[in-house]
Amino acid sequence: MKKLLPFFCMLFIGNIGFTQVSDIVQQTWYLRNVHLDNTTHYVPYGETIQLSFGGNNPDYSINTNGIENTFTANANFNNTAVTFSNIEVSSSDCTDPNCYFEDLYFYQLLSNHILDDKTFTYFYMVFSSGRKSFRLTDSSGNIAYFTDQPIPEIDPALFQTWYLHAMDYDLGGMDYIGSFDPPIAPTLTINPDLTFTGFGSCNEFSGNFDYTEVPNSGELLFPKNFDSTNDTCQFHTDFEDYYFSQFEYDYPLYFEFWEDPNNGEAYFSFEVMAGFNFYFYNYPVLSIPDLEKNSFLIYPNPANDRLFIKSSLNNLQSATITDINGRIVAKKISVSNEIDVSNLKSGMYFITITSSEGIITKKFIKN
Repeated sequence: MKKLLPFFCMLFIGNIGFTQVSDIVQQTWYLRNVHLDNTTHYVPYGETIQLSFGGNNPDYSINTNGIENTFTANANFNNTAVTFSNIEVSSSDCTDPNCYFEDLYFYQLLSNHILDDKTFTYFYMVFSSGRKSFRLTDSSGNIAYFTDQPIPEIDPALFQTWYLHAMDYDLGGMDYIGSFDPPIAPTLTINPDLTFTGFGSCNEFSGNFDYTEVPNSGELLFPKNFDSTNDTCQFHTDFEDYYFSQFEYDYPLYFEFWEDPNNGEAYFSFEVMAGFNFYFYNYPVLSIPDLEKNSFLIYPNPANDRLFIKSSLNNLQSATITDINGRIVAKKISVSNEIDVSNLKSGMYFITITSSEGIITKKFIKN
């Protein structure tokens, strides 16, 4: 009986491998990233790169797209390895700005510029949620990581200016920006191309995000190419150093946000490590108590041509309208009870009223 045990073990292992291969070749896989020479390169935002198998055991084939070309090959599975042979790449010139990623994927990961055969070890996993992942690893430790679903599109509501309202430090409690004295107005603006800009205590910063999604982890932003001005702040230097450190390194930002469809109010937060969170809203921190919000009313909202102001504040000094990217689109030095907004494009805006009693900002929608 003991002599038969190794045979049954090998048979069991073989059946597991066959089952895995059967599952793998029936699935369309979506590339998330390639890891080359200890650097991770994420699929550029807006691109979808799929890998699928054809044929029957043992004569499988693979087909995967890049940015503008396709990669095809024969695929032979052997235990935990798969070999790509008879490789072909379509020959059109790739001119898109994201073609660098196609070169990395085709010619540094899947093969090389002379399209030599290549063997990988593969790893297949089914998560408790039912999601699946598939990984190819070459002899140098370079990896292509796939999952069973395309990368979700980002909700366009993320692309706006966010105003930092609070931070927490694990067990250290919550710090509210509104309590800082002298006051500051830290921001983060995320653009549709995933570039970002922002402001701390006295310095500006910029960079860009990579974006991806990982089963059981959710959607992630990875800051890259961080740069900032280097003015010496007269106050809250420790805050600025801590705030900027969230973007200086290629650490994943686990983020979430929502937008109220009724009034356009939106919330955004991220954390690099559990318990260390930054909380943003798409309106500035108010510099007067919340109890005084009702002393400033705007109507109608949404507005068409005119926006009317009703206020119990004394000595109204100016009114400034900014778009969701923080750009000033209208300003009135002398404030009356109405403002012409007919020239504004449809969308969400902020109006900030300055008076001798403080500053109040409210949102409105232009039809």
